[in-house]
Amino acid sequence: MTDNDRFSKARGVYVLWFYLPESKQITIGKLGTFSFTPGIYAYCGSAQRNLYSRLERHERVKKNLHWHIDYFRAQAPFLGSVVSLNQPKDGECRLAQELLKIPGAFYPVPRFGASDCRCPAHFIKVPIFQIKSGEG
Repeated sequence: MTDNDRFSKARGVYVLWFYLPESKQITIGKLGTFSFTPGIYAYCGSAQRNLYSRLERHERVKKNLHWHIDYFRAQAPFLGSVVSLNQPKDGECRLAQELLKIPGAFYPVPRFGASDCRCPAHFIKVPIFQIKSGEG
C-alpha cells in the first residue's frame, strides 16, 4: 500500500480549534447570521475517507463555502487540529459532548455542524482560562 492509498483510506474524527480575536457578525450559510464574541472555538467533525484531505481543506481560507465551519473559518484564524483515527462518524458527537464538560463551554449556534444527527451542535465556545502566578 502506498502513502497515497493510506491517506485516501484514512478515516476518523477531529476537533478543529479557532481563535476569534474580536466580536463579529458572521452569516453561517442557511443557519443565519450570528454574533460571535472573541475567544476560542472548537468544531467537531469526521471523515470516513480522505481524512487528511478534509483537514487540509478546513485549514484553507480560500475555498467554496460548503459546510457551516467554512463560513466561520473565513473569519477566524485556525489554531490547529486534534485527530483520532479509525473512529466512527458518531465519534464527532461524543467529542462535542466531552468538550461541553469544560466549565463555561457552550453551543454558540444551535445546529451548527450537526445537520445530519440529533446533537444540538458540533461547534463549541470554550472559555479562556488565565493562570495567575503567585507572588513569591
